[in-house]
Amino acid sequence: MSSTDRFAHDDAAYVLGALGPAERRAFEEHLTGCAECTRRVSDIAGLPGLLGRLDDSAFVTPQDPPPVPDTLLPGLLREVRGRRRRGLLVVAAAVAAVAAVAVVAAVLGWRVLAPGSDPAPAPSVAAAPVPTRTMAPVDQQRVTATVSLQQVAWGTRLRVACTYTGGGWAEEGTTPSYALVVRTRDGSRQQVSTWRAVPGRTTVLDAGTDATPADITAIDVVVTGTDRTLLTWTAG
Repeated sequence: MSSTDRFAHDDAAYVLGALGPAERRAFEEHLTGCAECTRRVSDIAGLPGLLGRLDDSAFVTPQDPPPVPDTLLPGLLREVRGRRRRGLLVVAAAVAAVAAVAVVAAVLGWRVLAPGSDPAPAPSVAAAPVPTRTMAPVDQQRVTATVSLQQVAWGTRLRVACTYTGGGWAEEGTTPSYALVVRTRDGSRQQVSTWRAVPGRTTVLDAGTDATPADITAIDVVVTGTDRTLLTWTAG
């Protein structure tokens, strides 16, 4: 905008809606190529809102209205521009504060979560490995197995990995079925699981008993429905 710019004083009238349709279109075309006028319009964009705060009584025309001071509009413009500058300072201060918090968070290892998001679980401590015991065969070589015992709040969790190599016994038929039996110190026996063998495959199964590992004296794999023991593990 030069000193001879015919639009030099149209910024306030444009913001207040005081320009006619033709003048408004001409001024808007001028804004596309004039950075100074664009800045001035942006500076006073809040002027209508400031005027909107006036009480309705301010618009009642008195009998002998006093002349409007020549300094009224310039004063309002200065107020709007001052408010805009203060707003920019507040925004700049807020950005600086956020940046400072980000630096502190990076140094201290803080992590900021989005609203409504859940924090990631804390890294879990690796559980101690559960020992696996090899079960001893009893008068046969077709079935092998391992067993692990893990103490839990309700008793003992058992995991058995059993392999049937194939072939069969007359009393078992072609698809033998096995049972897992737990023996305890009080002389009782608990059948805690049954499964059907698959030749050439390893079957892994989980079972449980209310007896604690300290109360278990032996674990057997037997032919279901019989007293024939195929594998056994005895507590040391």
